[in-house]
Amino acid sequence: MKETAQKYKRQTASRYLPVGAQEITSKIMEAESYGVSTKHDGHFYLLSYDGKKATLTNHGGRVIDDLPLLKEATALLKGKCKTVVLAGELYLHKEGGRTRSFDMTAALDDKSTNIYFAAFDLLSLDGEQVSLDIKALDQKLNTVLSSGKSLHAVKNSFVESRKDIAALYKEIVEDDGQEGIVVRSHNGPTYKIKPLITLDAVILGYAEGQGSRAGMLKEVLVGLCVAKDEYILLTKVGNGYSEEERKNLLKELGKKKVDSGYIEVSGSNVAFTMVAPNQVVEFSCLDVFGENSKGVISKMCLSYKDGTYTANGKQPMASVISPVYVKMRTDKKPDTNDAGLSQITKIISLDINASEKLDVKKSEIVSREVYVKISKGAKMVRKFMVWKTNKEATGEYPAYVYHYTDFSAGRSEMLKKEIKVSDSKKQIEEIFAAEVLENVKKGWEKVKS
Repeated sequence: MKETAQKYKRQTASRYLPVGAQEITSKIMEAESYGVSTKHDGHFYLLSYDGKKATLTNHGGRVIDDLPLLKEATALLKGKCKTVVLAGELYLHKEGGRTRSFDMTAALDDKSTNIYFAAFDLLSLDGEQVSLDIKALDQKLNTVLSSGKSLHAVKNSFVESRKDIAALYKEIVEDDGQEGIVVRSHNGPTYKIKPLITLDAVILGYAEGQGSRAGMLKEVLVGLCVAKDEYILLTKVGNGYSEEERKNLLKELGKKKVDSGYIEVSGSNVAFTMVAPNQVVEFSCLDVFGENSKGVISKMCLSYKDGTYTANGKQPMASVISPVYVKMRTDKKPDTNDAGLSQITKIISLDINASEKLDVKKSEIVSREVYVKISKGAKMVRKFMVWKTNKEATGEYPAYVYHYTDFSAGRSEMLKKEIKVSDSKKQIEEIFAAEVLENVKKGWEKVKS
């Protein structure tokens, strides 16, 4: 059943299209009809009945067989079918209130009678796979689960226009305060519609644009503060800036460069320039989630000490959908109170006690060349170096790193650095050769290593 849950999560549940409330009439495709239901804020599970007993299985392989709702499920399904597999949301029921996924962990430990299962799909019935349109599926689910209390089908409202969807969103989310709605179109995509989420995060690094966008910010790397001088990576924010903001932010962040023993690569495959963690940015996103089709999401946790970042290992963390820059928060501090992990754990549950230590192996230098030049009595140094990290198996480091250092005592910015990465030895050697050719001209003398 674990494999079935993984396949369903990967092929179906994880492919729900996120849509903002303001995008309902523009991003949802026209269809013959739509089924609209309240989004239950819980945990995805498959409920299976083998003719004797009902059990729950998630895509991570967890099996639950001792909840009160499973006793009801066994009694309800006995006599109605020989076997059945249902996909749905396991949630903590609150009469007249909104469900919250982070409440589920404690409720599962307590085997609460308020844990309900809302079925939204039927995978198989009496050993045969089921494929039905949205109305026929709704009828079948309600027939199989009729008279159920803690086990029930999601309640669908069937409408024919996107304006009707917008009206239901207002009623269910804006007026009733629920998390969101799920829209299943007739023989088409499934959409997840929720209010925009805003988060405050610490800027840890930045990447500059290339080509016509040179001199402007491309994106920032942000994280959340988990303890004093410790930050866990969250996402990269590259949209929402005006051109003026891109120019000003790049100039401002360029003054805050620091060293890092950890390398994170930007969307354009260029290493982020890391900066001192002293600025907070507000951004919006469509959704926050802690699991994907591969299982629990983990991200790197970094320590910042003496002007350098050090990687501590991966910890469970969330990912976000469609992050968009809102504004800089000069009124907030880069600490656990203003830019902390609690912003995420208020939305979803994380196993914050779990961590994954890195098997950190020593790097080895592949190529190194140093050149000096004296100009107007001032010494200039240019150093080119490539090293093999021997850490690529962790999935958190590239195989090869090229590092360029340019020092000139006569410049206002005396020290300049550049980093490029690759998983190909041939490519990194080509980068090294091209950089030496471009930056070493007449007058430079090679220093013996």
